[in-house]
Amino acid sequence: MNTHMRMAGLAAAVGLLLVMGPGCSTKAVQTASDSESGEPAVSKEPPVSEQDLLAKSPSGSGPAGGSKEIQVAKVAPSDAARRHAEEVKKERAASALAGLQDVFFGFDSWNLSEDGKQALEADAQWLQSNPDKVVTIEGHCDERGTQAYNLVLGEKRAKAVRNYLVELGVGSGRLTVTSYGKERPFCNGHDESCYQQNRRGHIGLRVR
Repeated sequence: MNTHMRMAGLAAAVGLLLVMGPGCSTKAVQTASDSESGEPAVSKEPPVSEQDLLAKSPSGSGPAGGSKEIQVAKVAPSDAARRHAEEVKKERAASALAGLQDVFFGFDSWNLSEDGKQALEADAQWLQSNPDKVVTIEGHCDERGTQAYNLVLGEKRAKAVRNYLVELGVGSGRLTVTSYGKERPFCNGHDESCYQQNRRGHIGLRVR
């Protein structure tokens, strides 16, 4: 009798386990499915806001402080270009007001023409009358040829202007030479009339 009752109890327990089994299996499948979808199988933490990340950053400018550096890298060049453009505008206005004349060159040449020499003689007189003034002599070229070639050609033109001014009695310490090649044309056309304007030695009066 006791043996029969023990067997019946065992059978009931096994049956209960079988009934509970499918529910556990379904839950396990759901957990695995959630894990495959990119969601964690463990309890979820509340999302971290951008404000929290900024608060945790040492510089207060984003993760690892990178955002601030990127913004500076983007802003600084445009500010520098703007300031340079303003300086060039002021220098050219000052040169025009002083009556300083540019020198123009033939194609692929850095030889001074008679007109160029006369312009420089007038420039030398003004510089000698204003000994506190200094100038930058810029060598420019038209758009034809490579940039590397035109940088060298522009330098030769600027040095030709400087050397002639020195011969006329202007101190070399007041004359700075630079070459822009074809980077900064005075005329943006694509014909000989524009090319002639761009082949020049420009006298830029430095504004202090």
